[in-house]
Amino acid sequence: MAKTTLLEIVQDILSDADGDEVNSISDTVESDQVARVVRSEFNRIADDMDIKAQETVKKLEASGASTPCMMTRPEGFHSIEKIWYDKRDTAGGDPEFEIVNFKDPTAFLETAMKLTASDTEVETMSLGDSGFTFQVKNDQAPTYWTVIEGYDDILFNSYDSSLETNLQASKSLAKGVQRPTFALADATVPDLPENLMVLLKDKARAFYFDVYKDGMPSAVARRERQSETRAQRKKYITKQLQQERTGPNYGRK
Repeated sequence: MAKTTLLEIVQDILSDADGDEVNSISDTVESDQVARVVRSEFNRIADDMDIKAQETVKKLEASGASTPCMMTRPEGFHSIEKIWYDKRDTAGGDPEFEIVNFKDPTAFLETAMKLTASDTEVETMSLGDSGFTFQVKNDQAPTYWTVIEGYDDILFNSYDSSLETNLQASKSLAKGVQRPTFALADATVPDLPENLMVLLKDKARAFYFDVYKDGMPSAVARRERQSETRAQRKKYITKQLQQERTGPNYGRK
C-alpha cells in the first residue's frame, strides 16, 4: 500500500477545516502553515518514540583543544547505545577500536573529583558557558563516558595527549537511533510505521485546529486521544518483544 505524502496530509487537514483546495503545500498561507505543523508533530513523535528501524552507526563530532575530552552527538542522533574509540598507542599503527563503557553521571563526577589537578597526567576541563569543570587524564585513551542531562555534549574521562590535542571524530564510532529528516516538499513521505502515521495525522489536525481555527471540535480531540492510546499500546507491546538493550538510551526529551 502506497504511503501518504505530505501534500495528501495537508489536503486532508484543509478539507476538514473547510480550507481552500491546493495542489501544492506552497499554494496558500494556510497550506504552508499546515505543512509546518505536520513537520513539527513529526519531529515530536520521532523524538518520543524509540523506532528500532532507524538504528545506525555514526561518528561523533569533535570539539577542540580547549575541551579535549568532550565530543558532541551528530545532529538528529536521537539516542546513543554504545560508543567505540580507536585506542591505538602509536600514530601510524593499525586502528584498534574498543568499547568505551558508559558511567552514570554521578559516578563519573565522583571519579573525576578524586583526581589530583596538580598531577602531570591530569588536566582541568571547563565546559564553556555552563561553567562546569572537572578533572580528566591526559595519558590514555578514554575508558568511559557520560552525558549530563540537558546537554548534547558527551564527556569522556581521558585522552592521550601524546597522540592528539583532543578526541577525534575519525577515531570515534557510536551506535544509536537517528531521527529521520522531514523535508517541506509535496512528495515527502513521513518515515514512520503505519500506527504512528495515524498518530501524526491526528496530532497535526488537532494542533492546527487548536492554534489556527480557534479550538478543536470534540470529534477531532477524540480522534487524537484514540490514536495516542493506540500508538502507546503498540509501543508497549513491541518493547516487550525487543531484546534487552545493554547500554543506555539518552535522547532529546
